[in-house]
Amino acid sequence: MFDVQRTAIKQGQQLFKQSLAAQRNADHVALTGLKGQESLQRQQLEIGQAATHGAVSAMTAMMPGGGQSDAHQGIDESFDQLKTAHAEFYDAFERELERDVESIDELSEEFVDAMEEGTEQLLESSHTIEDQTVENIGELSTQLREQLEQTQEMQDELEDQLESQTGDVEQLLERQAEQIESFQQQLERQAEQVQQQFDAQEEEQTKIQTDPEHTLEDIEGIGTTTRERLADAGIATVDDLTRSDPETVAEAAEVSTSRARDWIDQAEA
Repeated sequence: MFDVQRTAIKQGQQLFKQSLAAQRNADHVALTGLKGQESLQRQQLEIGQAATHGAVSAMTAMMPGGGQSDAHQGIDESFDQLKTAHAEFYDAFERELERDVESIDELSEEFVDAMEEGTEQLLESSHTIEDQTVENIGELSTQLREQLEQTQEMQDELEDQLESQTGDVEQLLERQAEQIESFQQQLERQAEQVQQQFDAQEEEQTKIQTDPEHTLEDIEGIGTTTRERLADAGIATVDDLTRSDPETVAEAAEVSTSRARDWIDQAEA
């Protein structure tokens, strides 16, 4: 990119110098052409002067009395004045044009020198910028490589940590699975024990309820209907009756409190 820019700068400088040279050549050509034009016009004046002399000679030859020399003298004086004025005009114009050409040449040389100096400074600046850019790119590349290396190291460390944590988690899950399995076994054993206790209590309760010594059939005043009412209230045996208060028994059997107290007294006897 910088080489292309410097090439474009040099080409622009060369084209401008060529255009200045062409302009200077055109000015010199114009000066040369002016001299040729002056010479041509002077020749035309001389031809005109000779033609005028010829015409005057022809006219005075036909006129009596002569006077030809005076006429020719007047023509020469007039043309001499015209030639002098013509020469002075072209001399002044040529001097002015030469000064302009010299001034243009001087200005062109000064401008070309200044442009070359500025171009050299611009090219030096371009080289400096290129060097700085290359240096900055190198530093940036180094920083990027360092960051990539650091990122890779962090990634490796993270993978190691994840692998280690994964192993720890797997071990923890295995221990938890073992603990859960052990806990389930304990629950199963406890459930089995509870079931055994429940079965034993149910069996014992059945024995109590069917044992004549524990049923309410021996309590005087409690018939079949009353036993059913008391059983619905959870009072099915003598032990149940002794643990109950008269009000509860009376309400369940739909009898008076005094009668319920009598039944309790019989059960306790």
